[in-house]
Amino acid sequence: MWIDREDITHLHKRRARRIGFELPVRVKHGLVRSTAMLKDLTTHGARIAGIAELHIGEGLTLFLPDQPATTAFVVWTEPMSSGLEFASPLGENAFAELVAGYALGQARPHIASGLEALRTLRPAYC
Repeated sequence: MWIDREDITHLHKRRARRIGFELPVRVKHGLVRSTAMLKDLTTHGARIAGIAELHIGEGLTLFLPDQPATTAFVVWTEPMSSGLEFASPLGENAFAELVAGYALGQARPHIASGLEALRTLRPAYC
């Protein structure tokens, strides 16, 4: 039997923009504290990798840099990768700070200023 594609299109729409990360973060689930790799982030949730044995519906605490501890729940899981939904969405400012400071492809201000300082000492030649 064929599935009407119009009926399932809403299942593939995201609530928020998903941004790629490659950032180690601390996670507390039960009495266990672990380090996981943050793979992507939205204001409503995240994908982490590196922790086995998480179960759908399980609550955990995610420690994002320079942010208060964030409560999240596992909404899907694969071996060593899980999708999380935050109990309360991240604020737009907090999300913007994380993206600017840690997202893949973002220039880090301290690195950019260091490179600029090097250019002033030794200009590039054609």
